[in-house]
Amino acid sequence: MTGMQYWQGQSVELRVIFLGVDGAPLAAGGVAFRVQKPDKSLLSVTAQADPAVADQWVGYVVADQAGVWTVKASCTTPRAAVDQSSFTVMASLPG
Repeated sequence: MTGMQYWQGQSVELRVIFLGVDGAPLAAGGVAFRVQKPDKSLLSVTAQADPAVADQWVGYVVADQAGVWTVKASCTTPRAAVDQSSFTVMASLPG
């Protein structure tokens, strides 16, 4: 997600995969997304296991504010971990 740009009003896919020290995907559990909007308000976004891609988690948010959004993905098992990223939302075009 880092460096990605979206238009205001678009749905943004949040996606995370947690890796072990060996670089292999972990079968994570207790996955959640915490999103900070440009006005500093916080959203909790439900993370669901992606049925098409093993060990990946996905969630969605509507980009309703222009500016930089920060996303933290966390898991509780097999050990606690956090990943952070950001994306930019551009103001909608007039008309």
